[in-house]
Amino acid sequence: MARHRIASLTDVPENGGKAFDIGGKSVLVCRTPLGVFAMDNMCSHAFAYLEGGKVKGPHIFCPLHGVRFDMRDGTPSGTLTRKPIPVYPAIIEGDDVCVELPEA
Repeated sequence: MARHRIASLTDVPENGGKAFDIGGKSVLVCRTPLGVFAMDNMCSHAFAYLEGGKVKGPHIFCPLHGVRFDMRDGTPSGTLTRKPIPVYPAIIEGDDVCVELPEA
């Protein structure tokens, strides 16, 4: 795994998310009272961006069709897809948000 410093914590809205480009990969970082989560910024159902989706507890809802994903492990809920989204470790170092991605 390679650690990437991608933003300041204040760059990620509370109870929301923001996408960042890491080496050509769009990674969504979400900040909730439960912690900071990082995942692919792509719904496994309709291949729509997850950025802009509603964040509630440990879940993000796809803004296109409302598929709910658990940001802790990528597991979807409902019947539209059974394919999880990839999630990545998000680490807070001081005021920095770092994400660990598999090395290419």
